[in-house]
Amino acid sequence: MSLTIKNVALAGASGNVGARVLDALLDLKFNVTVLSRRSTNFPTGARVKVVDFTSVEALSAAMAGQDAVIDTTFSPEVDTPLRLIEAAAKAGVYRFITSDFGLDPELPGVRDMPVFGRKKVSYDAVKKQAADNRLTYTVVACGAFLDWGLSTGFAGLNFQEKKAWIFGDGCNVVPWTTLEDVGKATANVLLHPQETKNRPVYVHSVFMSQNQLFDAAKEALGDEGWTVTYNDMEPLLQKVLADLKSGNISDATFSVQIQYCLSTETLAHPWARDDNSLVGLEEWGLEKVKGLIQTIANKVV
Repeated sequence: MSLTIKNVALAGASGNVGARVLDALLDLKFNVTVLSRRSTNFPTGARVKVVDFTSVEALSAAMAGQDAVIDTTFSPEVDTPLRLIEAAAKAGVYRFITSDFGLDPELPGVRDMPVFGRKKVSYDAVKKQAADNRLTYTVVACGAFLDWGLSTGFAGLNFQEKKAWIFGDGCNVVPWTTLEDVGKATANVLLHPQETKNRPVYVHSVFMSQNQLFDAAKEALGDEGWTVTYNDMEPLLQKVLADLKSGNISDATFSVQIQYCLSTETLAHPWARDDNSLVGLEEWGLEKVKGLIQTIANKVV
């Protein structure tokens, strides 16, 4: 069964991904209900329901009449996405988009990483609900966030200090997608319910290696004065896994796991299936990437 999706509930609308998804949904004229833990201002056009996220019953009641639910919540605990999935199934929702937005959920090695444990549990749960109920699902696989990664240093490039921290040899080509493109792709999934039913949808702004991003940065900002460090990711991974086990947790505990994946071809590589055209995305050229780098650098330098 397929239907026209018009009424959409969005959880996590104030986050980096959620805010872009909300903008894209409103641009496409969906009837949007934001599910929020507290009263918050959101863009005009979005209806806001304050709901108890600890209660499946409350969430299910808030989802009544919705054709789709999008989860853009991000937190280490898995209870919230599981409750959202269960509530959507109880409410008779047709489509659920999980809070994944990363690497290929079909790759076992990816889901073996503790950092992706929440996503693995959510993916397994939504597939089970889809097998047992009316609910269908989509996962948006977008690789790493391009603009966020360049802005925060997660991509290994420090524009202010002109430092490059390279994962492995820096040669592995992976998908990178801007937050705006992630939002656009997610909203456009709902325009194609049959084509996106019960599967990952694979999107990207660019396929680039870290070295190629670094080269783009040098072209945009100048070749002189950079300090480059190449890092063996295996011992770094083992250290953060040991830290995680001992409870010595920091930001690196999680970021290094993802960076390890991005350096490893079996865990991160260009998509074999490309859904860009289906969801209205265009691949970026080098000049556009350089322009993004220049814009970000101007804000931090």
